[in-house]
Amino acid sequence: MRALLKYTKSLSLGIASVMEYRMDFFLGMFSAVWPMLIQFFMWSSIYGGSQQAVMFGYTYAQMITYTVFANIVQRLLRTGFEYEINDDIKNGGLDKYIVRPVSYFQYRMASFLGSKLVHMLMIYGVLIAASLIINAAYGTVITPDNLVYFTLVLLLAFVLNFIIFFCVGMLAFWLSEVGFFFEAVRIVFIAFSGGIFPLDVFGPKVVSVLNWLPFKYTVNFPVDVLTGRMHGDAILQGCVVMCVWIAALSVFSRVIWKTGLNRYVAAGG
Repeated sequence: MRALLKYTKSLSLGIASVMEYRMDFFLGMFSAVWPMLIQFFMWSSIYGGSQQAVMFGYTYAQMITYTVFANIVQRLLRTGFEYEINDDIKNGGLDKYIVRPVSYFQYRMASFLGSKLVHMLMIYGVLIAASLIINAAYGTVITPDNLVYFTLVLLLAFVLNFIIFFCVGMLAFWLSEVGFFFEAVRIVFIAFSGGIFPLDVFGPKVVSVLNWLPFKYTVNFPVDVLTGRMHGDAILQGCVVMCVWIAALSVFSRVIWKTGLNRYVAAGG
C-alpha cells in the first residue's frame, strides 16, 4: 500500500505539472494545425490530379479523416521526459533515486501517465469537435463504440510509447550528446507509427513487417480503431501484440537500466 501511495503521488505531480503549464499543451495542439493544413493541400492535390477514387486503400474523405486524427493522437502521445532522463544521468540527478526506495521506471511512468490523463480529458473535446466537422464535410461518422475501443487502445498506446522512449532515454548512459539523436529517433518513430500518413502508403510488404513491430500501435492502430477500419478480432489481435511488446520492452528496459546504472555508479554519478 505504501508503495502504491508513492507512485500515486508521482501521478498527482504529473497532473499538477500539466495544470500549471496547460498553455503549453494548447499551443502544442495549435501547432499541429500547420502539418494538418500541409497534408490537406497535399492530399487534395494528389487525389484531384488522379483518376482513382481510392488510393492506398483510402478514399479522399478517409485520408483527410486519418490525417486529422493521426496528428491529434501523435501530439497527445508526444513525450519529452527522455531529456529529463538525460539530465538526471549527466548531472547526477539519479543519485536521489538510487539511495531511496523508489523505482525510477515506475516514478517516470506514473508522472507521464498523470500528465497524459489530463491531456486525454482535454483531447476528447478536440476529437468530438473534429468528428463533427469531418462528419459535416465528408460524412464520416465516429460511433460511440469506436470511441470506447479507441480509449482502451489509447491507454495501451500510452504505456507502449512510454516504454519505448524510456529505453531511448536510457541510451544517455552511453552517449555524450543525445539532443540530435533523440530528435532523429522521434522523426523516424513518427513516420513508422503512422503519424505523418497511413502506413499503407509504404505498400503491403512493408506493412506486413510493421504489423509485428511496436511503432504502428501508437498512432496508426488507434486511429484505425477510432475511424472504424478495425473491428472485432483485428482489434483484439492488435491489443495482444501491444501487450506482448509492452512485456518484452519492460524486460529490455530493466536490462538497460541495470547495465547503465553499473556504468553510472562506476563513473561516480
